Amino acid sequence: MKAVFIFLLLNLIGLKNLAQDNCEANFRSDTMSLFNNGKILEGSYIETTLKNGSVIRLFRTNDNKNYLRILVSENFYFDRIDMLEIRSGHKSYYAADSKQYKVNKNKGLFIIEVPKNYVAQLKDHGISALDFAHATTHFTKSDSKQIRTICSCFYNIIKTKINE
Repeated sequence: MKAVFIFLLLNLIGLKNLAQDNCEANFRSDTMSLFNNGKILEGSYIETTLKNGSVIRLFRTNDNKNYLRILVSENFYFDRIDMLEIRSGHKSYYAADSKQYKVNKNKGLFIIEVPKNYVAQLKDHGISALDFAHATTHFTKSDSKQIRTICSCFYNIIKTKINE
């Protein structure tokens, strides 16, 4: 009986470590261009693709800035500058003077610098909707859960690197 208990305990510890490694394994090093000033940033990112084809990416630069890159597949207002509201649960984050860049006729792109405390909000509540130019893009509960998962990984990684 003791041997079975020890075996199960070791398997649980192994699964916990595997889950942590999986989180880090999802991070990729890359560069990201800021379209507004042509600046190229180096860092690492984690992303998820949602059911509607939108892609949410969290990017951490080598100088410890956090960016939220949102590739949307609906409600297009290409090259328009307006307020972007990102809804997370009952709280919203407002990014003034946001611009939706045209990727192709079916995709638009937002890149927003976000503070660490907003990443914490996203890990707890995900993103329920985006509001840009009075048009709202809603995300399903499963999409919001995917966003919470990557935000949780991202937040844990940046929290660990800050403490090092």
